[in-house]
Amino acid sequence: MIELPDDCRIAFCVGVGGVGKTTFAAALGLQEALKGKSVLVLTADPARRLADALGIDGLGDLPSDISLPSHALGGELHAAMLETKASADGIIRRAADDQARAQRVLDNRIYQAFSNTLARSHAYAAMERVHETVRDPRYDLVVIDTPPAQSSIEILDAPARLVRFLDQRVVRWFLQASDDSPTSWDGAIAQRLLRTVAGDSLVSALTEFLTEMAFLREGFAERAREVRDLMRSSSTRFVLVSSADSVGIEAAKSVAAEIAGRDFELAHVVFNRAFIPEIARVVHAPVTYPDSLAALVPKLERMRALLIAEEEQKHSNIVTFCAEQGIRACALPEATRPLGDTSALAAWIERGRLVGPLA
Repeated sequence: MIELPDDCRIAFCVGVGGVGKTTFAAALGLQEALKGKSVLVLTADPARRLADALGIDGLGDLPSDISLPSHALGGELHAAMLETKASADGIIRRAADDQARAQRVLDNRIYQAFSNTLARSHAYAAMERVHETVRDPRYDLVVIDTPPAQSSIEILDAPARLVRFLDQRVVRWFLQASDDSPTSWDGAIAQRLLRTVAGDSLVSALTEFLTEMAFLREGFAERAREVRDLMRSSSTRFVLVSSADSVGIEAAKSVAAEIAGRDFELAHVVFNRAFIPEIARVVHAPVTYPDSLAALVPKLERMRALLIAEEEQKHSNIVTFCAEQGIRACALPEATRPLGDTSALAAWIERGRLVGPLA
């Protein structure tokens, strides 16, 4: 079972899709809440898997209170699903030096399209929410369920990418088109051509949007530095969730390399559905079958052998991965019942096994 230190303020759960990452994020948040912490589990995945794992009807941008099992030690568990538009608006309001400027951006048609439809705006909004919630005194810990692998990496890069966009020469060139200097003539010609093609209204909205965003650059840059420092601090943990089959191991290596390449530290690795508890009890023990199943015994024995071989291969994959990465991993079992409530989640994560160096 993974143990987060008392000073951990934020845990990023990263990995590819379809490995139970959201379920694990819910279980991790629950585990820490049962220790007495006030925990927020925030999903940046637009699917409703977090609500399903917690056994509730749905989630919204505002945190919902989750009921804990009776043995909880006074902790609290809250959960929310990122609403891109609301969080993107929060970026603008916090970065602007006055509300009038913020409102001009919020009312701009280009911004509205950007915040509602562009895929990467989800990543910007997610990191804005992280920046906001990790400083909220109501929470001791924030667990972030990131989207599948590539999107999760986009979340990690989002703050700096927005600043780089505002620094691009093409943006500055476009904004200088209204100047009277000779260097602005090419931009002015391009703007006039664009107005002919796209129309005055669209180009005016684009110019206004870029102008206001340029004024907000310093606010974005400051927040990008803060988020980057936060992700590299000792109070942040990156938890990689994967499957233990060969495909999952290769994906885990790729995500681990992405994290290391950004100078972040991978603190924990979790391999989901890594073993079947019942198999462990019969690997070295003879199995007896009732007479009514005599005709099926050869087929059942073949199935048993296949399951044992698959489990041994998964264990070998995990041990090799841990040796290469120099890290311990937690192996979680196949769930014996649907994980659709907090009691089932708590029982499931308690069955985890440590694998790897010093395990």
